[in-house]
Amino acid sequence: MSRSGMKCGALVGALLLGFATSANAYDGASISISGRVPTVCQVSVAGSRMQALQTGANDLGVMHELCNDISGYTVTLYHPAGLIDAWVDVGGVRVPISPNETHTVIVDNRMPAYREQPLRLVLNQTPDESMNLSLEAEPKGAVF
Repeated sequence: MSRSGMKCGALVGALLLGFATSANAYDGASISISGRVPTVCQVSVAGSRMQALQTGANDLGVMHELCNDISGYTVTLYHPAGLIDAWVDVGGVRVPISPNETHTVIVDNRMPAYREQPLRLVLNQTPDESMNLSLEAEPKGAVF
């Protein structure tokens, strides 16, 4: 082996030994980083085209839920009172609508999430032409 090769090998060995020694020499100090981000909780529906609501199944589109609250969130559908035997199908889960209420919680999630799922409204009576529906997402925990 050449003299420069021996020097290079000795230098690499010394560096590795120094690195190993410094890596093993833990003095007990630590660094902690924490922070807060604003609470984001939103819901929207994207669909091909909106048609008038009718008796039977009404495909409303794909519901997009986004909420970063660690405690989870709810999504509430606001609707007129008097909807008898009506329900909402949220991603294959049937959620009955109370005929006496003007709102129904259709999602009750216990953790933060981003989800996309189909949303369908099933009506067993002819809806009023002026029937309005709206969605609202609300965090369960503290809002930052």
